Amino acid sequence: MILSLISIIISTIISVFGITFVILNWENYGTILNTVLNIFLYLFLGMIFLPLYVLSTDTFLTPNIALMLWRLSIVFWIISIAVLSIIQIFIIKVRRITPLPSIFYALIGGLILSLTYLSNSIEIFQVSPNNYYFVFNNLGLITILLVYNLMIFSFMWYNIIINFSKFRDKQIGKNLGFLTLNFSFIIIFYSLYLIFQNILFEYIYISIYLVGALIATYNIYKKPALFIELTNKIYNFIIFHKSGILLYSYNFETGKETDDSLLKGSILIGINHILSSLVDKKEQLNLIKMKDRDILFEYDTSNGYAILLTTNHKNTFIKKAVRSFMEEFSKLNYEKFENMNGLIDVSEFGNAKKLILEFFAPYIINH
Repeated sequence: MILSLISIIISTIISVFGITFVILNWENYGTILNTVLNIFLYLFLGMIFLPLYVLSTDTFLTPNIALMLWRLSIVFWIISIAVLSIIQIFIIKVRRITPLPSIFYALIGGLILSLTYLSNSIEIFQVSPNNYYFVFNNLGLITILLVYNLMIFSFMWYNIIINFSKFRDKQIGKNLGFLTLNFSFIIIFYSLYLIFQNILFEYIYISIYLVGALIATYNIYKKPALFIELTNKIYNFIIFHKSGILLYSYNFETGKETDDSLLKGSILIGINHILSSLVDKKEQLNLIKMKDRDILFEYDTSNGYAILLTTNHKNTFIKKAVRSFMEEFSKLNYEKFENMNGLIDVSEFGNAKKLILEFFAPYIINH
């Protein structure tokens, strides 16, 4: 009983911290949906499933209540690992996200739920003075549940392997692989417990989960870049004066500053749009969507400059980074803009690179 309460308390503390931190820093996690999914994962897996799972095996509860909690734990298990798999998809973020995984999880999950609550599908026995164990009388239920676990396990590793070459940062990709390995062990030992009902597998599962939750929460706290779509890229970052003069340009693919002779095509279309809109708009992030990329632009009418950024798709992190960059860039160069009298020395705006490295760090390939 004491060990059960300790594991529940630790899991709850980790989950409450994780949920609070994600809510307070939601713009750092790429999309609102990704933020919500991370909150759901903490809630369903750490605050609901684990307590249900642990308490249901402890004999301080009556058999009927323990069996009810065990069935509920199965419900929240299938929801939790489905959310986990979908979070991984959004972290990797391939160009097109298909709804098929969610549909598949819903169909299989619904079948498991219906079988779980069939009369006599699961029986409870007392294996020792302190522990219950559960027997699946319905062979179809335990089979589908194990297949479901295997499918989640396989799908997560397929996503890692098939997309690893597309990750903009291989080290972050390795960190994601480590977290996937940890959650894979969680799925494996939960499945082993379902099959053998050995208390050892329960203890191993709980230990691995708590360690994994701590590691994942540490990454959420210290390395939010791990949770920003790893296949998403920024291509160019351009600062133009309202007169049409290029003040600064940075190429994220090469990690180098560029000049106006290298700007062409769709980028120029966005620049022209910015300059034509610069007169009377402020405080609104604008977007031009093209076939294979998004062009975001923002402008500061008081200082007379505009920023253009090209990416394969926008997210909340990029939009926040653009706004933060502009705020600091305007402070640093306020006097330069004030003292412009027809002649512009673009070399004075080289301080933009330091700000780019600061605010767009997850997208910088070559520091």
